[in-house]
Amino acid sequence: MRILVANPNATEAITDACLALARAAASPGTELTGWTNRQGPPIIDSFYSDYMAGRPLARAVVDIRPLPDAVVLAGFGNYGTAAVKEILDVPVIAMAEAAMAFAMPFCHRFAIVTTSPRMIPYTQDLVTFLGFDAHCAGVRAVSMPPPDPSQPGHERVLDQLAEEVGRATETGADLVILGGALLSPYAGPLRARTPVPVIEPVACAVQMAEAVVRLDLRQSKLRKFAPPPRRLAEYG
Repeated sequence: MRILVANPNATEAITDACLALARAAASPGTELTGWTNRQGPPIIDSFYSDYMAGRPLARAVVDIRPLPDAVVLAGFGNYGTAAVKEILDVPVIAMAEAAMAFAMPFCHRFAIVTTSPRMIPYTQDLVTFLGFDAHCAGVRAVSMPPPDPSQPGHERVLDQLAEEVGRATETGADLVILGGALLSPYAGPLRARTPVPVIEPVACAVQMAEAVVRLDLRQSKLRKFAPPPRRLAEYG
């Protein structure tokens, strides 16, 4: 089984980090390949950067060869996920939708911790778009330092996450999802500090991708994810 782990931003270090998490979660025999959206923004930290990621992502993944058995979109956002599902016949799994789907059997309501306060409205809109509004107790945030572990501030992220998990439980959450690939490496240490279940979304997406390939499932082409009515070249 071959799974493509596609990073919607242009930062190779984030691709490498996601690929390491994916390999740790994958079953024996699954071949994982990383891909970076080099024409996208360096990081997705706003609605604008989301839209700037979506177009080059969709234009590039359709031409990737050899075609994988499934594609994992390794970013906790939108960035043209539906467009990628339209143009590809192989299953496409975005890590945000996978994480929320995995949360459902294991909690009454979940909370999401995202990477900055300005991403709270973005993530709230994403929850609504994916249809999980009734099951989300809220979105909280930490203040992430730059995506370079050598820079100061990373030692404080775990403390912030633990505090936000505690606050999330006060609002009715009994499970927490880490809302960003930059937060994923903190999942293990965070689980050691709290009894609250913590979901790491890259692992969820990889496991879901493996399952749908084995079950021979993919996005339906009857309505929402039907191919675009024109040749892709006509869209510019």
